[in-house]
Amino acid sequence: MAGGVLDMGTYAANLSGVFRGRQGISPVYADAGRFFQATYLTAKMGELLTDVMDVLAGGTGSHVLQLRTPFGGGKTHSLVALLHLVRNRAAAVAACPELKDIADPGDVRVAVLSGEELDALTPATATGIETHTLWGELAAQLGRYELVEQHDLSGAAPGGEVLRQVIGDSPTLILLDEVLIYVEKAMVVARGESNAGRQAMLFLQALTEVVSAEPNAAMVYSLQASVGEAAGAEGLLSDLDKLVARVDSKREPVAGDEVLRVVQRRLFAELGETSVHESVARAYSDLLRKQLLAAAETGDARREAEAAADSLEDRILAAYPFHPELLDLMYHRWGSLVSYQRTRGALQFLAAVVHALWKSGAKSPLIGPGDVDFTDEAARGAFFSQVGERERYASVLSSDVTSDGAGCATVDRTLGADSPAIAQLRVGTRVASAIMLYSFGAREGEDRGVLETDLVRSLLVPGLTRNIVVSALHDLREEELYLHYTGRRYRFEPTPNLTKLVRDEATKLSSKEVLTEVRGELENQLRGNKGVSLWPEAPSGIADERPVFTVAYLHPDWSDDRDPQTKFIEQAGSGSPRRYRNGLALVLPDKGQFDLARHAIRLRLAADSLLSKARQYNFSTEQIEELRDKASNARRDGSAAIGAAYSTVAIPTRSRAGDAPYVLEPSDLRTMLAAGRALHERVVEALSQRVFSSITPAKLVALAGLGPDRKAVTCADLVDWFYSYYDFTKLWDKNAVASAIAKAVSESELGYVVGIVREGESFVPRDARQIRFGERLTADEVDLSDDAAILWHDYALEFLQTPIEPATEEPEPGTEPRPKPQLTPPAQPTTSQGGKPGAGVGGSAGGAPSDVVRVANVKAVVERSGLFNLGRSLSWLRGEQGSVRIEINIHAEGEFDRGDFLNGFLEPIEEAAEDLDISTQ
Repeated sequence: MAGGVLDMGTYAANLSGVFRGRQGISPVYADAGRFFQATYLTAKMGELLTDVMDVLAGGTGSHVLQLRTPFGGGKTHSLVALLHLVRNRAAAVAACPELKDIADPGDVRVAVLSGEELDALTPATATGIETHTLWGELAAQLGRYELVEQHDLSGAAPGGEVLRQVIGDSPTLILLDEVLIYVEKAMVVARGESNAGRQAMLFLQALTEVVSAEPNAAMVYSLQASVGEAAGAEGLLSDLDKLVARVDSKREPVAGDEVLRVVQRRLFAELGETSVHESVARAYSDLLRKQLLAAAETGDARREAEAAADSLEDRILAAYPFHPELLDLMYHRWGSLVSYQRTRGALQFLAAVVHALWKSGAKSPLIGPGDVDFTDEAARGAFFSQVGERERYASVLSSDVTSDGAGCATVDRTLGADSPAIAQLRVGTRVASAIMLYSFGAREGEDRGVLETDLVRSLLVPGLTRNIVVSALHDLREEELYLHYTGRRYRFEPTPNLTKLVRDEATKLSSKEVLTEVRGELENQLRGNKGVSLWPEAPSGIADERPVFTVAYLHPDWSDDRDPQTKFIEQAGSGSPRRYRNGLALVLPDKGQFDLARHAIRLRLAADSLLSKARQYNFSTEQIEELRDKASNARRDGSAAIGAAYSTVAIPTRSRAGDAPYVLEPSDLRTMLAAGRALHERVVEALSQRVFSSITPAKLVALAGLGPDRKAVTCADLVDWFYSYYDFTKLWDKNAVASAIAKAVSESELGYVVGIVREGESFVPRDARQIRFGERLTADEVDLSDDAAILWHDYALEFLQTPIEPATEEPEPGTEPRPKPQLTPPAQPTTSQGGKPGAGVGGSAGGAPSDVVRVANVKAVVERSGLFNLGRSLSWLRGEQGSVRIEINIHAEGEFDRGDFLNGFLEPIEEAAEDLDISTQ
């Protein structure tokens, strides 16, 4: 092993070659002493040797024994052991003292028939006699060829009496190796109306019966363990199996953990100091105990952790210098593979592994799954010899494990960047190498691949904790192209890992593309909410002088150092100050959540892109379904991350101390219950103690400051004050003002009029008959323009109780003043029809019919300069009784800010109109 002699012949016994002393046979097989020095005498092998020697010595027991194990399971090795024990007992006992108590039958005649070397068409001549059949060769080896010469030449199997004479009375041992191979080859060779294979089966059956009846004769033959290994010769295997009927006549030389000892004895001349073994076993046991106890939550779990750690210590002592998990995966997992040759295969593979580590000067305390060096050609070749599928997996191994650009190498560098000790362990490569070993074969009833818990247990070494292994696993899933995680199991497959493909596709997307999708998702979540400003790049991006409370969601890359919050509160753009400072809140981004959102949306776009190229990549149905799941999961994760992408909402409030007019009061959105609620819902709740959807009439009157010194306030000014001054209540929209005015009028707290004229510093109703006071008024009837006003209740009563002439507006320069219309003082408080004081329904005070307009159809073209007067006309019309329907056709040209245009112009029309058709360029 140290010299690199690693071919299979070194570890595969050749029974016929040993029997004949053929040149080229390794001394470890040819020499009885060296053979038993390198042989670990398993319990079953010891029983086999004991039983056969007892029979040869004339004792009781089964005369015909069957060895049935998989390829490389110790069948031929056991036959060689029998051969050496009867031929050179002294050397055997000297090398293996356990043999001294086995019966000594004395001189024993031995015949060896090897199914791999003999065939029905090629004569055998090793005995000096040319033989053509199994019975001819048997008789020639026993020195009685003349008894079967005619049978040998004709190819007809002899009967029992002839075979009895061939065997004779002296102790005789007949060893048959791989007889199925011979019989299967002979089936195609015709012998009269029969064939050589059929005659061979008749011979074996007769030989079995004769040997069973002879007092000191024994026959031991080997068979494959399964139909799969029998190359489809299921019927022949069954027939040969029936040559022995008793269960105890079938032996398996190596069982369970005995393979550990077999490998130790065969590969190493000596194993060093026992104290070193114990120290290593204890260190690994303590490491596993610590990891398991850390996760144990119950008394039972803690007891199981202790038991597992103690078991590991015992098994390391038995398997040293190999980690028992390495031998277990080969025996229990690879053992299910047709290509695997059990003990023989294990010896060759482990010899190659040890040679590579010896050559590189590795100093690992144990040789475990993570220590296999796949960059070594011999180790790699021995691996594929045992697991098969070289063509399908060679490129996988190169891509993900052995190449310089493999994902595991990237993980090595990442995890080892800050720790030389971890860098030396090459954790990524260790984990990937172990997963490669676990990717072949499976325990009975399990799927291929390895569970995280089993993988971690096989990889723990002093200095390497579970957390580091798990971190490496997570990174490998992102880096490796062929690593799959299915059913909670890791394994390599020859098909690309979709996670890796998605990640590579994701790297092709620009940050701008991803951010555009993030914005689109956020717009979807915020759609339908008034007063939202999304990602304003500057203060000018937030509309000013709009009577609705604005919630501005700042850009994901916003920085307070670059764009202070105060800048958005105080400025409206182009250096001009913001007027509606009391109607604005800022929602601040959480960069971590936005990074998660970007990542998820990038993956979703990548998965969608790959789905569109499914035919190009030749994806299977399962892969397409997996991609759809990835896209769906990424969409869900992205939506959730965006829903949590804002951490704080800040609102300006009046400062109670200092010279600053306001302070920014933050509210943490992360402390609010988010389950089932949209982002904006949580923002609104966070603002619910500062921003209101209504205000009481008393509060409105107090804030308006109505009284002897201020008898009237225009509704437009009142709205402006609410959204401009921090002393005023913050309102979600101006409808709260309209509702409060309507209620105050109904409760006689103040008066309301549409149509006013400024006289100096005060306002006078244009027509006192339009004053509303102490009567039912709805919010929809309240005009909040600068042509409507609220009146101090005493001031309103003055007009309602005293006949006056309506005021006139100052004429524009160059025009004649308009005549003042005459008001008729009220003759009585109310008319018989219950109308306003001072007028009957549709008539004069005297009740006589008056001149009225019953229907009006007006068509007009109004330019920009006439918009104010148009507003006045509409305000008058709104205050009158009757039905009104207005059809408008507006054509506007200019450079309008889109946000301002939507919020200031279109939104009010959308609220008023039943049928709206808009086109913009």
